[in-house]
Formats: sequence, structure tokens, C-alpha cells
Amino acid sequence: MICMTMLLISTSVFAVQQMTIELSEAEVEARVYGKEQNIRVLWIASSFGSNERHTQLAVDLAKQNMQVWQVDLAEALFLPKGAPSSRAIPGKLVAELINHLAEQGKYRILLIGSAYGAIPVLRGAYAWQVQKPNRRDVIGAVLFSPYLYTHVPDIGSEPEFVLETSATSIPVYIFQSAKNTNRWHLPAMLKQLQANATVFTEIMPGTTSIFYREDKSVETQQVLQQMAVKIARIIPLLENEQYPLQAAVLPKRTETTNKLGLDDKLKPYKGTIKPQAINLLDVNGKPLSLGDYKGGVTVINFWATWCPPCVEEIPSLNRLRSKMQGKKFQLISVNFGESAGQIRKFMQKVKVDFPVLIDPEGTTAGNWKVVAFPSTFVIGPDGRIAYGVNAAIHWDTDEVIQKLNALY
Repeated sequence: MICMTMLLISTSVFAVQQMTIELSEAEVEARVYGKEQNIRVLWIASSFGSNERHTQLAVDLAKQNMQVWQVDLAEALFLPKGAPSSRAIPGKLVAELINHLAEQGKYRILLIGSAYGAIPVLRGAYAWQVQKPNRRDVIGAVLFSPYLYTHVPDIGSEPEFVLETSATSIPVYIFQSAKNTNRWHLPAMLKQLQANATVFTEIMPGTTSIFYREDKSVETQQVLQQMAVKIARIIPLLENEQYPLQAAVLPKRTETTNKLGLDDKLKPYKGTIKPQAINLLDVNGKPLSLGDYKGGVTVINFWATWCPPCVEEIPSLNRLRSKMQGKKFQLISVNFGESAGQIRKFMQKVKVDFPVLIDPEGTTAGNWKVVAFPSTFVIGPDGRIAYGVNAAIHWDTDEVIQKLNALY
């Protein structure tokens, strides 16, 4: 059942309303942008919620003759903010929303999701297709830099994707931010998506995450301004794809969705990636090359200034470097996707006592299979990765120092 409960705001073009939708397991509030149109956009929020950028794009889409329904299922289910909540949203609830909005084929449905919000979108589309095998009410899905991981993988390991990644058969259009942390895992994800679905991919140069407030680049602002028109233009492309009416069979494997994948201490390395050569410029434009890591202990820290845990561990990394003086030890950091100017400005406020290398497109981080930030590798004198950590830790504790010294 759908009922209008209140008028939220109005613009010079249309009213924005709030609707209450009663589902089998929850009562959901939806923000509805624009008047009734043949196409209804069902936008499932990521478990981090929505902000003014999501609102602006919804308004712009409404101006392109679409009615946009933004729904925060994680909030409706009283789930905490974070990636695990997106994985916990039952696909059948999204399927129920599709049925509500389609109204027995009266409206065509375009699904939208970003980051971890892509998981309930694909699960919902799959559940809907299982229930309605003879209907094509769904046009397809538009996903922004989708995170389809079952969990954050152990450092240096390949990610595992939710089952629906390889079972999805509706057409998918991906807008991938070039500087997003998942950029270099896109090929692995596409390989699974394309098992049953037609997938279109568009890389957005210069952007980290178009819905992230701190991504204030000129490129991101331009993308946001043009996005509604782009989506309107790709709808015919998606509509032309006659996807199978029958849902594909889900793979037979157990998902490790209950595994957080983030570390709280330095732990023995179990990943598959071996030490990769690094050839980058430092923050002052000086080239630095690393290839042979033998003979000493090397700590390589991947980070970004927009990552609070990365910033929090910098003081302890400074102290670690100080405590390791006199030994054959080197500590370097690789900044992900930021300019030298941004980093120098940051370093005027935060003291950094170790070399900072610039990975402008994230290629080096991709070579090391970095998924989370910070990610830090510890390489022993034998040239092999001995320890790793996916998260921020205190690097100057007695426990960490003892483990590093034991490598010599």
C-alpha cells in the first residue's frame, strides 16, 4: 500500500513529496521527486544514507521527465550505517518496491544504486525476476562505482562478489569514478556481471566519488551537472536490451558476508599479491623507485587525506620511523588519487616524517590489490611480505616493534 503522508519541499518546477510504502517486513518512507511519468526511478540509498548531491541529481532527473523515488531501506530496517547493512537488506523488499511502483506494468522502472547500495539493487532485481518471470517492467540498473564485495578481503587478496553479481540478467550501466578505490577491481567484477547481463561501462576521469562531499574537483562538479541528461540518453540503450525473462541460477557457494575484513592489529600476511615495483614521484616531484626489497624491513602504507583513519595513524607511523632509526628500515607512503598540491596543503597541518609518493590514478594501489584505506604491507629482509593490515593501527607499540625487529 502507498499513501502520501506529507509535502516535504517545493521547487520552482515541481513538488517533492514523502510517501509511505508498507512492505512485508517494514514501513518505508520514500522521497518522490517530480510529477507522474511513464518512467519511475527507484533509487535505493547506500547504507550511508543520502545527501544534498543525491537530492540534486533526483531533482535533475525529474526535470528529464522521470519520477524519482528515493528509498533508504537500511534506515527503515533500523540498521546501522555501514557496508554490512547494505548486504543485510533482503532482496525481496526491493522486489516488493518494484512491484509497488510498476503497478502491474503501468510504469517502467529504472533502478539506481551507488557504492554498497548496488548490492540491494541487484539482489532486488533478481528477486523480482524470480517472482515475475514473464515481465519486463524493469528497464535496467544504473550503478555508480558499485561495491559488490561480500566483505572487505584480506589485504593483498582478490575480492569476492555477492552471488547476484554473476546471476543478474537485467542490463546494467556502470558509471565508474576513475579515482575510486574499486576502479582497478572493475575487470574482475565485470567478468562476473557479464556472465548473464549486458553491461555498459563509462569511466568518469578525475572523479573519486561523485556523491562524496569532499570530492570537490572540477571534474566531479561537471559530471554531476551533466549526469541527469546522460541517464536520460542511456535509457533507450537499456530498453533495447531484451534480457531473459527467466532468472539465472544462483551460483552454489557460501558467501562470507559476516566477515568484516578489517584488522585491529598487525597480522601474518596471507594474500596472493607479491611485492610490486613502485616507480612514482614524491610530493616534491622527486622520483623514487623500489623494486628489490631484500636486505631490510620496508613498510608501505597506502592512504588518502580524505580517509580519517589514515590521518589518525600518521603520528604513530612517525614514531615508528623514529624508533627504527639505526636499522635497515624504510617507511614510505603511497597517496591514492590526490594531487601534489592537495597533499602539500595537508602536510602544512599534519606532520609527516616519511616520504609521500603520489599515485595520481591509483594504478599502483591497483597493482597491490588495495581495496580499503589505509592498507599497509610489511616486507621482510627476504623480500617477501611478512605482515599486512587493512585498517589503522598504533604502529609504535611494543608488540609491533618486536614483530618488526624479529624479521631481521
